[in-house]
Amino acid sequence: LAFTLIGNVVNANSNANIIYIEPVNNANYVSVDNNIIMGFDEIIESSNLRSLITVTGTISGVHDGKMILTGDKKKLIFKPYRPFVFNEIINVKFIGLKTSSGSAADLNYTFRTQPSKEQWDYKMNLINEMGYSSLDELQNSMIPSDNSPLTVSVFNNPSSGNLYMANFPASGIYNPGLIIADNTGSISYYKEVNIWALDFKKQSNGFMTYFTNGKFYEENNQHTLLDSFVCGNGYGTDHHEFQISDNGHFFLMSYDPEIVDMSQIVPGGNPGAVVTGLIIQELDKNKNVVFQWRSWDHFAITDAIHENLTAASIDYVHGNAIDLDRDGNLLISSRHLSEITKINRTTGNIIWRLGGIHNEFTFPNDPVGFSYQHHIRRIQNGNITLFDNGNFHSPPFSRAIEYRLDETNKIATLVWQYRNNPDIYGSFMGTVQRLHNGNTLIGWGGTNPTLKEVTPSGNTELQMTLPTGVYSYRVFRDEVKLTLNLTLVLEGFYNKQTNKMNMSDTVRAYLRSVDSPYIIVDSTNSVIDSSGFSGNFGYYNASPGTYYISIKHRNSLETWSKAGGESFISGGVFFYNFTNSKLQAYGNNLIHKGSKFCIYSGDVNQDGFVDLADKGTIDNNVSVYTNGYYSSDVTGDEFVDINDAAIAENNGLDYVGIIRP
Repeated sequence: LAFTLIGNVVNANSNANIIYIEPVNNANYVSVDNNIIMGFDEIIESSNLRSLITVTGTISGVHDGKMILTGDKKKLIFKPYRPFVFNEIINVKFIGLKTSSGSAADLNYTFRTQPSKEQWDYKMNLINEMGYSSLDELQNSMIPSDNSPLTVSVFNNPSSGNLYMANFPASGIYNPGLIIADNTGSISYYKEVNIWALDFKKQSNGFMTYFTNGKFYEENNQHTLLDSFVCGNGYGTDHHEFQISDNGHFFLMSYDPEIVDMSQIVPGGNPGAVVTGLIIQELDKNKNVVFQWRSWDHFAITDAIHENLTAASIDYVHGNAIDLDRDGNLLISSRHLSEITKINRTTGNIIWRLGGIHNEFTFPNDPVGFSYQHHIRRIQNGNITLFDNGNFHSPPFSRAIEYRLDETNKIATLVWQYRNNPDIYGSFMGTVQRLHNGNTLIGWGGTNPTLKEVTPSGNTELQMTLPTGVYSYRVFRDEVKLTLNLTLVLEGFYNKQTNKMNMSDTVRAYLRSVDSPYIIVDSTNSVIDSSGFSGNFGYYNASPGTYYISIKHRNSLETWSKAGGESFISGGVFFYNFTNSKLQAYGNNLIHKGSKFCIYSGDVNQDGFVDLADKGTIDNNVSVYTNGYYSSDVTGDEFVDINDAAIAENNGLDYVGIIRP
């Protein structure tokens, strides 16, 4: 037998390992409304999944529930039909799962539920962060007025694109709302909200999102409400971050207040303290929680060295940003730890910790580091940017910073920073956005000015300010002129039995002139999701107009959209679907497979034809047992074998090649 140990969880008689469980073994403070998630390193093939699991509470007894298989077929979600009971131990037994290797993964572990359910008050969290003790104290400082004007003090050839912000009154003028403005400060869109709005931005899918009244909302470009988003598993939704990925999954965070006996943790601690942890969630298109990470399992309360740990209320993490890293893992910002953490999205384990008392990195040219930061982002050059609020610099000052991270040797090299002269100090809130032209947009958070756009050399291109006492949590520039939501299926990758592709993969989509010689006007990459078959493509250079869409993939045939081209409008989202009709491709150049029309596979050498040269490359790789991410892997299963050769041979016999105007 092969055994894998996860905490005290034994995975026996298995070649397929259990690599993720949530809640983790011996977890405390688990929501009574929590689901149970199990992740495996192989495809799940058992059919009667519900019969494999037994969930029993020491007070609530045996729980029946619904079993859900995730889109990648590597995770199972058990959703109990009724909640657990406070302060009970839950036992989970899972026996007899069949996977693609034919092995069975067994699981037997326990966790404890929360002692009570404390309500999270995001409004008070904001009020406390601004230095007020109560909502009344804040509101007494406000004077109702019309929507906040914007004042431009520097205008020196700034970047194009609208600015997105949400005015946040901390004193003085009070009229919160969503704002879209141009570089002159002229407001083209304003939407008043009855409580603060935060994190107003355009997502990669081309739609706008913002937080108010305990939810994130999504609108199209006509400001029609499309959807709303909240955390699952009984957790309230925090206002700091909302990210939608290309596959339609979305990321949220929740603040989780629990009663903790702090007298057992620090001298003078409150035995009934309300301590707030952090919950990170990924939800799929059906709004199932497919990944959850809890600070209780990974961060000690005593890591928050600048917080008063003897207080009656302790916000020990204060997460404020999530970013999906290029390798598929997560970066999170924890303000009250002064830490950026990288989390393995497959296992839930911490990969590294940057900053804070558990810092693993050296800062060879930035000994001051960062403190109480906001808005971690991985940018296109591979570096990270963040807004260093600098609450614990001496004296305090704020700045925008960019680090190059050597994640192997744990070295964080400061490659760029912008520190204003004289210093600007925004003690709370803030953003740093690296723009397409290399400039940086800085939202200064809880101070004035509201925003600056600066060049790499530090010259100010734009400075804009809301009235005194009115701030914007974040500021974003929408540089994307056109957005394409594209649906396509790659023939070799497609499994018609499961109606999924074997893997998600990168595709480049070109916008071409509709007139000969059909020049490329703009192009960009995106990932086509294996189950949803779609990706979002943002174009920075193409103006509104009519274009052909042409698609290139590493081992598929270049394919063009239907005759006549497609009309794109400024700021809009254009939807195009290659899968529902052969007529969607120029020259009907698609192959029908299962329920989908697919782009031909097998053009391994990307010469515009599927022929003997492609099959020869595949055959050579078959002979040396090639596996991994290779163009000769036409089926996308990361093995080069006779199945790949067969697709190239069949399409070669049919003389498959590019058909274009």
